[in-house]
Order: sequence, then structure tokens, then C-alpha cells
Amino acid sequence: MAFSWKDRLKINTIAFLATWFMRIWFFTVRIEIIDRDIYDDYFLQRNGKHKVVAGSWHRHAIFLFYFFRNLGDRLIMISRSRDGEMTAGIARRLGYTPVRGSSSKGGGEALQALIDTMKSEEKTYLCGTPVDGPRGPARKLKKGMVILARETGAYFIPMAASGTRVWTFPKAWDRTILPKPFSKMVVGFGEPCKIAADLEGEALEARCLELEEELNTLTDRVDGISGYTGK
Repeated sequence: MAFSWKDRLKINTIAFLATWFMRIWFFTVRIEIIDRDIYDDYFLQRNGKHKVVAGSWHRHAIFLFYFFRNLGDRLIMISRSRDGEMTAGIARRLGYTPVRGSSSKGGGEALQALIDTMKSEEKTYLCGTPVDGPRGPARKLKKGMVILARETGAYFIPMAASGTRVWTFPKAWDRTILPKPFSKMVVGFGEPCKIAADLEGEALEARCLELEEELNTLTDRVDGISGYTGK
């Protein structure tokens, strides 16, 4: 998508202000990490030994986007839309490397770009993208990130977040949640797994359903810990 210089100025200005606002807002939020050993071993202490594909649901993606801001070399898939251009600007300011495309437009090219980048020997990459986005249905896993883990030999790790006091957007397809200032967010991680290199067809579909169930179980778990009821 081509943008005029006026559009780019507007997008960049909004991205700058949004990043500044996000940092101030979410800085007030306390974070409780469950499954701390997984977080420490696979996210904090990768040191060249782990490539990771972290899959979450879209509903808590905004906070997790902020949560991973300080972790090494990170890739994220972002749509080619106008809104995606602004999101990419925020992502760069938070230290991400955006790869443009989504399951609805340019997804094949973006997925191949992610595969090629993660296969590089120069850096150890972490890639995190909602696996039911960008348009749902909610909490139904799409196989793109599973294929990414399969093709790169990366660990696939489910992750989820919930909060003690959040705003829920009930009309959004994903029921987006945002933590209120000075609240607490609970972040959890599922068991890391490798995806067999020869997994495809019906076997791949079956594995995706298993991971979908694991991610839903994890989401329900962090909801229970935080006391979130979906309202």
C-alpha cells in the first residue's frame, strides 16, 4: 500500500504518541508471571540455543506486545493495511522487526519472510503473533505459526494473559482486553514443543487442534488466577 508524505507524517506522529502513551500506561501495571521457568529458559536466556515461536490469542495481544518489548531480536507479523502501518511504527519503537502481511493479505509472502529470517544463523529470533488473527474466529488456531515452527526447528510455546481489572471490548470479534492503570496482569506459558519436520496434511491439522486446546486451557487458567470472568 502506497502512502503520501502527508499520510506518512500523520501515521508516524500517531505511532510516536501511541508508543509514548502505551509506555506510561502499562508501566503502572504489575505483572505476575506463572510458569516462570519456561519464561526464564526460553525467553530471557535464549543465548543462541533457542528459536521460539510464541502463539497467543488476539484478545490479549496488545498487552503482550508491550510485555515483550525488551527481549532481544523479535519478529512480528503485521498486516499491510493502513492500521498495520501505524502498528508497524509502534513495533519498531518497541524494538520489533515487523514483517508485513497477514492471513488475509500477503500472508504467504510474509510467512516465507519469517521462515527465511528465522533460519538465519546470525541471530536467535523470537517471533510472536496472535494465532487466531487478524479476523478470527476467536480462539481458533490458524496453522501459519505452527508451520513457521516446523520449518525453522523453533519451539512453539503457547502464551496467554489476563488481568485482575481490565476493560473488555465486547463488540470486538476477539473481545479485546486492556488492563486498567495500576491493575495486575497474569502472564502464563504452555509447555514448549517441537513440530516434526515431516508433519503435514491431516496430521498437521490434528496437531493444530491439540495446540488450540492447550492454548484455550492456558487462557482459562490465567483467567481463573486473575479472577477475570469475561465482563
